[in-house]
Parts: sequence; structure tokens; C-alpha cells
Amino acid sequence: MVALSRSGLVAALCCLSAELRPFALGVSSGTGVFEPWLEELWATEGRPGSGWGSGPGGAKPLELRIAKALGSKGYNKVRISVIGQEPQEFTDFNFTYNEQFKYRWIENFLHSALVDLQPGANTFSIGGQQVVVDLPAEDEGIRGVLWSDPCFSSKYINCKYADRFQTFNHSIAMLNAAFADPSMNMFSILGDNFYDQTGELSKTFFDRLSPDVKRRFMLIVNGNHDNWVCGGPNCGTKSDNFAIGQMQYYPSDTVASTLAPQSDSIFLDFSKDPDADGGQYNSFQNVGTNFLVYHKLGNIGFLGFSGAAEFNDTLPHFKEACQYFNESKPATVFLLGHWNKDNDGARPGMSVPEVRTELLKLPECAFLGDRLKYMDGHQHCNFVHDKDATGPFGFMIGAHGMDDDSCEAQAGFLFMDSTKGRVRLHYFETASESRGDRFEEILACVTSHGLAGCTQLADTWLDIPAAVQESTIEWV
Repeated sequence: MVALSRSGLVAALCCLSAELRPFALGVSSGTGVFEPWLEELWATEGRPGSGWGSGPGGAKPLELRIAKALGSKGYNKVRISVIGQEPQEFTDFNFTYNEQFKYRWIENFLHSALVDLQPGANTFSIGGQQVVVDLPAEDEGIRGVLWSDPCFSSKYINCKYADRFQTFNHSIAMLNAAFADPSMNMFSILGDNFYDQTGELSKTFFDRLSPDVKRRFMLIVNGNHDNWVCGGPNCGTKSDNFAIGQMQYYPSDTVASTLAPQSDSIFLDFSKDPDADGGQYNSFQNVGTNFLVYHKLGNIGFLGFSGAAEFNDTLPHFKEACQYFNESKPATVFLLGHWNKDNDGARPGMSVPEVRTELLKLPECAFLGDRLKYMDGHQHCNFVHDKDATGPFGFMIGAHGMDDDSCEAQAGFLFMDSTKGRVRLHYFETASESRGDRFEEILACVTSHGLAGCTQLADTWLDIPAAVQESTIEWV
């Protein structure tokens, strides 16, 4: 497939049907069908959404989601959720939210509750299965994996390197190996989550992740292809997801839960029905606060947001987040978003680099200074995005199957490690045009020694002290 030029995109939109509309700039359209290997897999195991996940010989492990609660609710608060394919009654765990998915991906059911944990191992029985959630003590170092823009199917978009880099099998194998290490704490995807309109791709991937991955803290960011599978509002259709499916499949504890009529129990904002009044599918049919999250895990602060929200609507909550970080004093705060530029549905001023710049201009946030770093995707490359005299502060991690004219073919992930008094980002490049295929070498090392024992195979993008400087801001 050939990507359209800007002028060709505008012209084509006028005359193509919704099914044949071109995709976002720089992205080629997909094949319109799932790959034969996926169809064969589903023929054996059941298609997602049609009794999928029951499995022979008894129940499969829980489709578990662990998310840190919004920072203002207290460090020990954690949201525990389970995704199911049918309504379930849990007699051994008090889920306060038990609902069928709304509007999109409605074949699923979400069970969720906000709970108090103690630092260390917390053991629960959920549906007769033992679940252990490890909460690192506040100000203790943590370890995690972050990547963005993952793809393995070309049904909706052209996932150019799916076969070359074996993104499905390799991504699953690396995550399962990495999170077998008990020192690992979190996993994050920075948007364009499998380029998945219907949920079938997400379910197929997550079904193969080990319970050790799923019991760790997860933070999933909203990207343009999560809203409009084509990549932007100009080619949006009724079939699009607007991240409504994703926000229920990857439930977080967000600012939306603090705004009436939502609560800790009814924690998602469904006030925008995407199909009301005939549907306005060429705009963001969701609420930005459903994706706005800030919290501290160990000694690191995280501030995640959707670039599809309006800056002025988000600004008061950005200020609240900075007040929280001023009080909780993380060693470093990572701003996590998807868009690196204002395009493909990002609102003015809402790219990740721009938001960091604007935050540091605010009196409430200026104290963060060079402690405020960012990570983004959208561009399908992996590199240090921004640096100044104090060192690097922006990191692009968008190459995980997709192609990009601005960089060579590559795939990799970031390993964040804030233990031993340092905050480090190690970039593991599993395959690229220049380095070749390094996956087996890295996987063998990680399987034996964990990511922390294999950093000699990675490029170190960041290595700074984890010390915290006192703020001079006084809150009234």
C-alpha cells in the first residue's frame, strides 16, 4: 500500500466511502482482513468475543488489571480489575463496579474496585485464584518496561515489520521473560495499542501474557489510532472505538473518578455517547479526564494524559498533579503521552513536548525543573527526543512494528530502573536495519538474569541521581 500525500488525502476524503477512506498521514491503509495465522489460531482456540477465553480443562488465569490510584487518594490506594467475557459473581472479592462494557467492545464485562494495600506482597483470592500484588514502598526504587505503537496485524493499518520482527511472538516472549523477575513493577504502552478497532487483537495478545505480567502495575496511554483506527478524525467512522473500549479493557484510576457524578465505585465517565444524534465521528467522542492520571510508584511520579483533550480543560488538573508531586516529592516525574506533534487528532498545544514546556511555565509546576522528563510515541522511531545543558529529558519509543520514513527499521523497548539511588533508562533494541536481529541474544540473557542483569546489551539513555531537591513553593 502507498501512503497518500497531504493534497491527495484531502481530495480522496471527498469521494471515498467510509470503508475506503485513506488513513493518517504517514500511515498506509491495511488489508481489511485478518492474517491467515490469526484465523487459524482462532479456529483452534475460539474467536475473541465468541466464548473466547474459556479454554479447555478449566478456567484460564484471570484477565487481571492492576493500576495505581490517583495520587490524591493516597499512596496505598490501588485499583484492581478483572475483564471477563460473561457476567461473573465473585464471592471472595468485593468488586464495587460490575458492568458490561458500554458503547464499544460490549461483549466484555468489567469488574473493578479500589482497595488499600500495604507495602510489600498483598495476597488476594479472586474467583478462586490466588493473586499477589506487590506494592513497592514509597520512595523505594522501581523497575518497568515501556513501549509504544505496537502492532502485529495489518488488517486496519499496514504493520510493515510484523513478520520481519515477529512482533507478536517476540513481544509476548520478552514480556513474559522480563516479568518472571520478582523485582519488576510496571508495564506501560504509550498509545496506538495494537491498532485495534474491535478488541480482538488486544485480547489475543493479552491472553498470552503470563499472570506475572498482569499482576504488575499497568499504565496505558491514549493514542490517535485508539480513537480513529485510520489515525485521525478526518477519516473517522461509526466503527471507530474512540478509546472507549480501551479505557474499559485497560482500566485506570483517573481524574474522571473524582468528578461528579463519578466516584471511586462508578469511576469512568460515559457522559459522551459516541452514537448520539447520529454520531460526530470526526471528533474525539470521549472525555479527556478518562485518560488523565497522576500518581507515584516507589520513587517515581507519572503523569499520563490524552493529547485529544483540550489544553484549557486539562490545565486545572495538571496544576493539581503538580501540587501532588510537590507534596509527595518523587525523584523524577515522567510525563507520558502519545503525540509528539499537534496532528492526527491532537489538540493545539497537547503534544507531549509542548505540554512539558507549558507545565514548566506554571508557578505550580516550575519547581520540577529538569526532574520533569517525558516519553512519547506516534513517530515510529526510538531515540532520545530532547536534551539541553542539564542532559536528556525527552524520549521517543514509538518503533514496535510500524515503519517511519524518518528512521531506519527498528524495534525495541525502554527498561526504567530507579533502584540503587539512580534513575536510569536503558534502551533495548531487539532488531534494526543497522544492528540486525538481536532478539534471541537479549531474550536468553533476560531469561537467565532479568533486564537489570542485561543492561550491557542496551543503550543507556538516562542515568541521573535519584535525589530530591526541596521545593520552595508554599501552598495556601
